[in-house]
Amino acid sequence: MSNAIIETINPRNSNKQRLGATRFQKWLALLLISGALLIIVLLVSGQAKMDLSVFGKMTLAVKIHAASAVLALVLGAAQFALPKGRSLHIIMGSLWVLAMISVAVSSLFIKQIFAGSFSPIHLFVPLTAWGLYAGLKPLFGGKKGEHGKQMRGVYFGALIFAGLFTFFPGRTMWNLFLGG
Repeated sequence: MSNAIIETINPRNSNKQRLGATRFQKWLALLLISGALLIIVLLVSGQAKMDLSVFGKMTLAVKIHAASAVLALVLGAAQFALPKGRSLHIIMGSLWVLAMISVAVSSLFIKQIFAGSFSPIHLFVPLTAWGLYAGLKPLFGGKKGEHGKQMRGVYFGALIFAGLFTFFPGRTMWNLFLGG
């Protein structure tokens, strides 16, 4: 086995300096966690009205898509703050990749915007697949910095940017979290 693969599988064998979270990543993780807490406070206080009846009307594909996206959002935010290269990072990163695959695949079964056909938002499916591939490939070449850069791109592009479209008025997430 090459040293790069051994270092990827067992980072303790690496003589290279570990890649810790940057100040930006820590602040971003704090911002995302603070935003989630703010939403929880608004929901609990009654300032935001979550309409749980919307959840019951969701198709199975939408439920899987939403749950996978929330899981990926939380795992990704945690990855920003946690030390890189350790077992927890590898396990959570693997779960994050699986969640992102679930988000992309389940979206192929959601065709409500254009009355039964694909919409421009579905362009994120191949972009997500390519981003995950481009993020995992550097691991086997020992390019951990490139790995992080690519995975951050997928996080912000496929989760944050694409996720914002789900909160447009009239869309399912808007109706669920803001009471339609």
